[in-house]
Amino acid sequence: MFYRSDFPAEALPGRDLKMDELRQAQDELKALRKSLTVGFTQRSVDVTLGKTVEKVMPGLKDFPYRPEDCRVLYEPIDYIVFNGLAKGSLTFVDFVEVKSGNANLSKDQRAIRDAVEDHRVSFLRV
Repeated sequence: MFYRSDFPAEALPGRDLKMDELRQAQDELKALRKSLTVGFTQRSVDVTLGKTVEKVMPGLKDFPYRPEDCRVLYEPIDYIVFNGLAKGSLTFVDFVEVKSGNANLSKDQRAIRDAVEDHRVSFLRV
């Protein structure tokens, strides 16, 4: 606990053992700090990539909607799609949220999904 230059000889092995334990704990802490930094960096890259993908999604060939039927919101959901509107025959309206990887819906996005699924959606003319 306190530094002593005249450490008793019989206490030296215990002191050396504690110093080794301290060095090992410091090494583990450094490794943990490095892994957390790598994890945060990877999540940052994932979020940035996800935001980029959601912006270009209607232009990708596998996107199931016609780009001209899509209207961009991005927040709290990415798109409202008016299926067939560009051709003059609206058939259905979809709320679309683009997610990649294991991303989950936010609290607000879940609330919107639930409102749509519960038919708590209306059209108002003001």
